[in-house]
Amino acid sequence: MKPTFASSFSSPFLVAIGMLLFVACSGPTDEPEKAPQLAPELLAGKAVVDKTCIACHGQGLNGAPILGNKKMWGKRLPQGEDVLVSHAINGFAMEMMPPRGGNPDLSDEDIRNAVRYMMSLVQ
Repeated sequence: MKPTFASSFSSPFLVAIGMLLFVACSGPTDEPEKAPQLAPELLAGKAVVDKTCIACHGQGLNGAPILGNKKMWGKRLPQGEDVLVSHAINGFAMEMMPPRGGNPDLSDEDIRNAVRYMMSLVQ
């Protein structure tokens, strides 16, 4: 019996579909994905950001540059870390950025670490 178009087409096609389904449906590997390790000062900065800074920098409240938004941070990064830390410590732009992010309990080191962490998200 002479093979038909459907029988000659379907066999390789079905094998390919089966292989794609196998790959797509195979479960995760036994090894969990490793999250990138942060330096201790960036980890400390992340804790400050998650507790205090996120209130404004999470959504851009009062024009605050949003975490991870390269366009919004683009004009601030060239000012340098020291200027950004000074703005965060002392306040900036007629209280749009309140001193110490509105948390007077933050030390200068806490603020520097938070600024470094936010900068690291866009560099």
